[in-house]
Amino acid sequence: MGAKVLKAVVSSVFLPEGKELRRLPKAPARPRTKKFKDDFEDRALVYDVFWHMDARQVLMVCPPAVNLAPYWSEATFRAYPGGQVLSAQFHSIRSTMTIVLEDVPGGTKQIHFTFAGQEFTADIGQNLAKNFVGARMIFTMSQNNPLHWMDTWARYHQLIHGADAVVVFDNGSSIYQPDDVAENLAKVPGIKQVLVVSIPFKYGPHDPAVLFNRFWANFLQVSTFTILLRRFGGRAFGVLNVDIDELAAPVANSNIFEVARQSEDGFCSMRGRWVESIADQSNSTAMPDHLAFRSVLRDCRHTLNARKWVLDPSRDWLADLDVHPSPHRIKNMPREMARRAADGLFWHFKGINNNWKESRSRTEKGSFWTHRHPELKALFEQYLTAKNDQ
Repeated sequence: MGAKVLKAVVSSVFLPEGKELRRLPKAPARPRTKKFKDDFEDRALVYDVFWHMDARQVLMVCPPAVNLAPYWSEATFRAYPGGQVLSAQFHSIRSTMTIVLEDVPGGTKQIHFTFAGQEFTADIGQNLAKNFVGARMIFTMSQNNPLHWMDTWARYHQLIHGADAVVVFDNGSSIYQPDDVAENLAKVPGIKQVLVVSIPFKYGPHDPAVLFNRFWANFLQVSTFTILLRRFGGRAFGVLNVDIDELAAPVANSNIFEVARQSEDGFCSMRGRWVESIADQSNSTAMPDHLAFRSVLRDCRHTLNARKWVLDPSRDWLADLDVHPSPHRIKNMPREMARRAADGLFWHFKGINNNWKESRSRTEKGSFWTHRHPELKALFEQYLTAKNDQ
């Protein structure tokens, strides 16, 4: 019997094409390439609108205001039907913003708002956190990743860590439909719930004109983390943030969800290690999966600065809407919590990549600089043993 496939759509709002008003990048006078300008999200006002888990508030997850902040401060919000005026609170970080509408009457179906003299209406999506109570959830954003890569990614985390729910934000894949992804993942033994959300908007460019955070314009990716936590994952046993090219390393006599659950603050921070794109010679597959790659650089300092994380979403500190999960850290997390976080490890596979962002499909180092890592050998032996026992 396959997993239950859930459905959800995002309720998005964009500035009209024909209007001059647009979001501008930071320091807009600095020179930027045409590609940056094409990829920069200048029209999105709202990515999703949905009920909070408390069924009293409605959350609007948005890109950051930047130059549009004065218009948001003057915006008015009403509940439809009924027309009640709603008060709004704004919670912002560099790459995303959450608008909280308070005391929304039961039975409200839409939010109507004025912005810069224009009128917009958005449907309110259901909160699906109740469908994932107690789930061990893995999630990612994906575009055109081969389905067999996604199968191995989900199957691995189910077998090694007990994951039983998968959420994928499909960022406009062109080689298959979101339903194809859901159907494929629903066949993975041990997975009980699958949700694939179509979110075919601009991912956002890297910004060479901003020196200290060139990833700041990845609005969509960062915003999906808020959607995931606040709309889908808030009642899960644990939430694991790993991309298709990443596998959380095994934990002796436990799993990564339990590590987060048993930690003082419900938070585990995972350091990363690159796996080079040198495929096992016995593997002749055109696009081999993770199991074909077992080589790392001999220099043990070749680690990743960017970390991934696992959360126990039931902790009280996460109820604060000024706390924003992001790809490599939890923004506005109390510093003392970050310092005492439980520790984990993940493997980042260069060869599991369709080169959408940068070319990682081959290594620049020869075999002298690499070696087959014994922990990867043991990891895949553990995976294959568990798979054969299913």
